[in-house]
Amino acid sequence: MTDSPTGIIPEELMYKEKRKQVRAWLIAQPLPGHIKRDLLFGWARTVYVRLSANEVTEVESSGLQTPQG
Repeated sequence: MTDSPTGIIPEELMYKEKRKQVRAWLIAQPLPGHIKRDLLFGWARTVYVRLSANEVTEVESSGLQTPQG
């Protein structure tokens, strides 16, 4: 999976002013943490913002656990 948020994160959230809403939206998605993290990074690059470590951890830790095998 690519980390491009285009077509995944809703268009209305593709603004730097929507930082909190993007995190909430990603947290609510039933996706593995590493995919949520990659989407958050892609969003940040697209709208030109720097993320804090806490923001990344918050989103990544909300992810589904992937089976180890």
